[in-house]
Amino acid sequence: MAAYIGDAEAEVSDRQLLGLLSSAGADCRMMGEAALEESRSRKQAMMVEAGLASDERDALARLREFAIGLSSARVGRASSDPAMHVIQAVGALDEADRSSNTLGARMREWYGLHFPELDNVVDSVQAYAGVVLAGRRGGLTREAFEGAGLGPKAEMLGVLASKSRGGEISDADLGMAQEIAGLVIRAREIREKLEARIAEGMAEVAPNLTAILGPQVGARILARAGSLTRLASFPASTIQVIGAERALFRSVKTGSDPPKHGLLFQHAAVHAAPRWQRGKIARAVAAKAAVAARVDVYGDGLNRTLLEKLNVRISEISSRYADPPEPRGGDRAGGRGRDGGRRRDDRGGGYREGGRRRDDRGGYRGGRRDDRDGSYRGRRRDDRGGDRGGDRGGDRGGRGDYRGGRRRDDRGGDRGGDRRGGRRDDRGRRNPGYSNKKKGRRLARR
Repeated sequence: MAAYIGDAEAEVSDRQLLGLLSSAGADCRMMGEAALEESRSRKQAMMVEAGLASDERDALARLREFAIGLSSARVGRASSDPAMHVIQAVGALDEADRSSNTLGARMREWYGLHFPELDNVVDSVQAYAGVVLAGRRGGLTREAFEGAGLGPKAEMLGVLASKSRGGEISDADLGMAQEIAGLVIRAREIREKLEARIAEGMAEVAPNLTAILGPQVGARILARAGSLTRLASFPASTIQVIGAERALFRSVKTGSDPPKHGLLFQHAAVHAAPRWQRGKIARAVAAKAAVAARVDVYGDGLNRTLLEKLNVRISEISSRYADPPEPRGGDRAGGRGRDGGRRRDDRGGGYREGGRRRDDRGGYRGGRRDDRDGSYRGRRRDDRGGDRGGDRGGDRGGRGDYRGGRRRDDRGGDRGGDRRGGRRDDRGRRNPGYSNKKKGRRLARR
């Protein structure tokens, strides 16, 4: 949006437009917030005054048409971004791997009914598919095994085929198993083509990122980020843990150690490093990858110094931390260590000294100290001043006494008496049905 102030000066609302006009020699400046808000509110009226529309309704229709056209142009520009095609190729590569593994497992199970010994000898899915395409086990020759890439094992496989315990297979079933084997081989060929296309696309889209991470790792991190521009806005710490989000959130929730690397574990320098060096090397690689992504977005061409500096840093880490660190043990930092096998509290003393636990008031709670009258270790003290435990036949404080081991109710009568005579109801009479029901339940349990 632009507004003319005088004959030789204008105000614009876009910085890119300001740069273009200034480079062309025009006298212009940025529009203020108040002027920009006023021009937005009077947009239709300004179009009518300038003769671009007949009335405000016509101006609104023209603005709508312009907005739709602008959005379509932006969508087309985003869809034509080469980075989006690299992301799609990465997704297709993962799907090809999953399909190949699923079909390969089904092929092994199906053809294994006819030649079960082959599964224990041949590990490669491609070699197994080559044997399946050769036909039944009775017609397998040395040339067939060599054509499948099993030349060193051809003689042994021939012996196994002649002594196989598998069942016979019909022509129709063998044909379907061979169809699946053909799909497995075709999926392998598609995977190789996708890898080559990803390498070409990454060299074109992000040459610096490819030099730091390699085409495959760089493409997968780019796919996780969504776009190269978004990846360029990530800090090095985020790039380091891309692919390990679940472990990162678990560490935040439980307080455990955060992950040292995500997809960067597939990087050659990180994967080949010793265990105690991987975190440091992954951090160095992530830092250079963040710089490389920004150079690819805002810079021009390949910056070879990034890879050289990364190699120097990896060499420093390898030489400085050549020996593994000592295992953790002994005292811990922060006052949370163990003193002679005893846990130390936050006040500097031991929780357990002499086998007794110290309470917060300075005394020892071992031996169960009572805060009121005395220690009742063998008896339970009633809150009303009497002894509830001790001798069950003695007095009960505040609630009467025991009469011959029977519980006295609150009405002055005996609730127990003779338990075989039935339970007394609330009106002073005995309920004989209660005893019969209880007796029946006892008999049923027996």
